[in-house]
Amino acid sequence: MRRILFGIVAALLLLHGGATAEMPNLEELSLEELLETRINTASKYDQTSREAPASVTIITSEDIERYGFRTLYDVFVIVPGFYTSYDRNYYYVGVRGFGRSTDYNNRVLFLLNGQTLNEPFYWSAGIGTDLPINLDGVERIEIVRGPGSALYGTSAMFAVINIITKKGVMLEGLEISPEMGSYGHVRGIANFGKEFENGLDVMVTGNWSREDGEDIYFREFDDPSTNDGIAEDLDWSRYYNVITTIGYGHWHVQGMLNSFKKGIPTASWGTIFNARDTQTRDELSTFQAMYDRPWGSSRNISFRGFYDRYIYDGSYPYSGVDDGGDPFEYDSFDANDAVWVGGEIQHRWDIRSDNRLKVGLEHQEVVRAEYRIWTDEATLYDSDSPYRITALYLQDHYQLLKNLSILGGLRWDRYSTAATSTTPRGAIVYHPMETSTIKFIYGDAFRAPSPYETRYEDPTSGWRAASGLVSERIRTMELVWEQRLAEEWYGHFSLYRYTIKNLIDAEVDPVDSSNYFDNSGKVRAVGFEAGINARLKRGIKGYANYTYQAAEDAVTGLRLSNSPVHTAKVGLSTELFDRITISPQLLYETDRITVYDTETDPYLLVNLNLSTEPLLGRIKFSFLIRNLFNASYDTPGGFEHVQAAIPQDGRHFIARLRFQF
Repeated sequence: MRRILFGIVAALLLLHGGATAEMPNLEELSLEELLETRINTASKYDQTSREAPASVTIITSEDIERYGFRTLYDVFVIVPGFYTSYDRNYYYVGVRGFGRSTDYNNRVLFLLNGQTLNEPFYWSAGIGTDLPINLDGVERIEIVRGPGSALYGTSAMFAVINIITKKGVMLEGLEISPEMGSYGHVRGIANFGKEFENGLDVMVTGNWSREDGEDIYFREFDDPSTNDGIAEDLDWSRYYNVITTIGYGHWHVQGMLNSFKKGIPTASWGTIFNARDTQTRDELSTFQAMYDRPWGSSRNISFRGFYDRYIYDGSYPYSGVDDGGDPFEYDSFDANDAVWVGGEIQHRWDIRSDNRLKVGLEHQEVVRAEYRIWTDEATLYDSDSPYRITALYLQDHYQLLKNLSILGGLRWDRYSTAATSTTPRGAIVYHPMETSTIKFIYGDAFRAPSPYETRYEDPTSGWRAASGLVSERIRTMELVWEQRLAEEWYGHFSLYRYTIKNLIDAEVDPVDSSNYFDNSGKVRAVGFEAGINARLKRGIKGYANYTYQAAEDAVTGLRLSNSPVHTAKVGLSTELFDRITISPQLLYETDRITVYDTETDPYLLVNLNLSTEPLLGRIKFSFLIRNLFNASYDTPGGFEHVQAAIPQDGRHFIARLRFQF
């Protein structure tokens, strides 16, 4: 490893020696500029993170470039209160001690420029290469912890994450980036942006990738009949993503096409181990048009309409025994096709200089929510579950004193397939000094039962349809303290408590051993997050944060599965040799309990990214090493796995060139 690093630095020095033009440094944001960054997610109108009635983390384009982030999965490595899992098929995020295995991230709401990315059948959303958004085209990521249903409705239980793309004027040209790395990783990236003289702003960003993956050993299948536990050539992936945004005057239009195809090496769901055809494919396409403009001197009105589609299909090989007692193999398939359309109207009214009222009305029609299971011989399940959602929300923000504001909000959601939900929120934001902010936050949130949970049944596998499911509910109370420690240092502390009732979990009927979904769970948790950020004038930037999260089953008192009690994260970024930036990251996490009541081992990960300023005119180079010291570690799987925990990637690298035109 020392020889590799020495060779990289030597190559960068040679490139530095051949540089012909002095180009601007990486985008440099001072701490003051970062704290004054305007965000929209917390209140659905622009405000700074200090003003926002929530605990907020902002990931900038500078952070993305310095640390070499490729996906949201990478971003969550530095965010307090977040932790991740990977079952070699999909990527998962847990927040504040809660991360149900195989929940498909349906208790966190994901947005792209304000447009919801969670699909309407499982409420799922990707965070890794299953959502392969090119982060080179992202201006910032707004991460708002805590319940968000009072503004956004279902699934916004633990956080709302809004990915804000760059405008064309920020790019003003074309960027092309070839990328290669371990495990046969090949990726092509392109960004184009331009603002025309008539004010038309166009941005297009996209990427395509293929990865062969690695052969993985699973001790649970260590037998000659199952290839000695080695899954060969099954960890591959193929993906692409394209996003286009167009802005003109008060109009903003965006579209996204996303495709992810993945081989499955884990033999999940009882499939044949090391079978070639075990794979899934997910496609998400979205379109949104928005009109936003002031109405007089004190009002603003906006409209948006959208059309989205989600397609999934999976191939699962199984073995069985025929009537004569002879073994045979067969393929099982399942597929989704969901289409939903809708719109929203928002009216913001500054009643007085110290009082802002926000009113919104949303409607959504899920015109198709098909799910099908079949084999070559028969159809096992085929259902379409269309439904509609209508919602009305109200939020009032009152500046009681110059340094004290209060906020109250309420949202009412009506589902055609479930009971209505009424969701309140409240906050007090107090600035005892110019450098200090204290926030008292209260909020409820909910997740309506998904069509999958309410409708799915398969007699051959012992699943029956649920009856009488109601929405999950979470209630959170939080105290946030944010402190400017000096001109270049910023600290934050958050203490929270939440309870969940009516948690939807899979249950087993003791009478006939059938499986079904039921509102059987109840959870309580307490925890705190503490961190510090530094942006020093000498070009050194860094962060350090620690999270304690104690989440337990409120009935049994047992610690939740897939829930590390302690996490610690440290990152540092500094310039070497004037034109080279080195950015190491450390992540430490304690053990997690698996669904089989075993424990994973604690682990320490170190990632390292080297990046350059433009060399030879308009060429940048970066070299990312993940898991620098090749730590061996696992994260919990779900009940669909024989394995209690799934091995994660060892040391691997990604090298990239970026050409700017």
